[in-house]
Amino acid sequence: MKEKKNLTEFMLSLVQTLEDEHRFGSAHVYRSTLHTFTAYWNKRKGRKILMAVRNVFTVSVLREFEEYLRGKLLKMNTISTYMRMLRAVYHRLLKDGEVDYTAGLFDSVYTGTCADVKRALSPADMAKILSFPLPDLGSVAVGTSVSSSLVQDNLQEARCWFSLLFLLRGIPFADLARLRKCDYKDGVVSYCRQKTGRRLTVTVPKEAEPLIRTCSDTNPASPYLLSILDGGKAGGIGSREEYDRYLCVLRDFNRRLDHLAYVIGVKCKLSSYTPRHTWATLAYRKKCPIGIISNALGHSSIKVTETYLKPFETEELDKANRMVIACVKDGLRNGIR
Repeated sequence: MKEKKNLTEFMLSLVQTLEDEHRFGSAHVYRSTLHTFTAYWNKRKGRKILMAVRNVFTVSVLREFEEYLRGKLLKMNTISTYMRMLRAVYHRLLKDGEVDYTAGLFDSVYTGTCADVKRALSPADMAKILSFPLPDLGSVAVGTSVSSSLVQDNLQEARCWFSLLFLLRGIPFADLARLRKCDYKDGVVSYCRQKTGRRLTVTVPKEAEPLIRTCSDTNPASPYLLSILDGGKAGGIGSREEYDRYLCVLRDFNRRLDHLAYVIGVKCKLSSYTPRHTWATLAYRKKCPIGIISNALGHSSIKVTETYLKPFETEELDKANRMVIACVKDGLRNGIR
């Protein structure tokens, strides 16, 4: 009799494969999914018990898992991520003949992308970050014991990185941080996206050139174009040490952006994703075709690009709704029946 495949063993094996391929981000998501599903399964059974894949991948279990996640008050995008990871595992198991095909197995759970948060900046706010000089922070309460000059340098650096993310056609921070010196030649940056492996080429605009010089990694032994990851500390390209260093830098960058927004006077929350969403939204507002925007950002499909632009579409629909309501109110005031 064929031994039943266990979900824990299968997913841990998958995680190890991804880590061997230096795909540490994907491995982290699969590991997190396994950890969360295991917590649900043990609560469901009232004790720790092996998770045979044929018992896991049923409509009732997946629906119950989604309700468990909703009960944890997780965001819909987080719930979708867990469900999509399980769906990917299911397809792998299906290919290996370890589970039976069930039509519409994931149709009753959420696997979409909720774009209800407006991440894009207005042109005016983006211009503030690109050109507005930082004030003297000597009199600004920063909530830290470090000198104001160090805080000033940290904010200038964060603004420099943020600006490059926008100017280099919405490049993701993961890709900006890992640009190599050999990726920048004759005024052109060519790189492979960390997420999809797709190769992109960007002509560096004149506004970005001084920022690249300012943020350049001057260590001749470092492979990196910019000093974001610090070639002397990060380990080899694609290494686990590099990935851990990147996560640390990313957290610090987002903290700096919170302070930068306060100092400059931008009310919207800033993150490493904001420049990318801003570039896509402004391009769309200038009537740039979605296909061009999708290619510029290196998306795997136009559907992904449409998700970026969903808040803009909602904004336009709300505007149309206000126009319709105003029309009716004007009719009432004018006595139109």
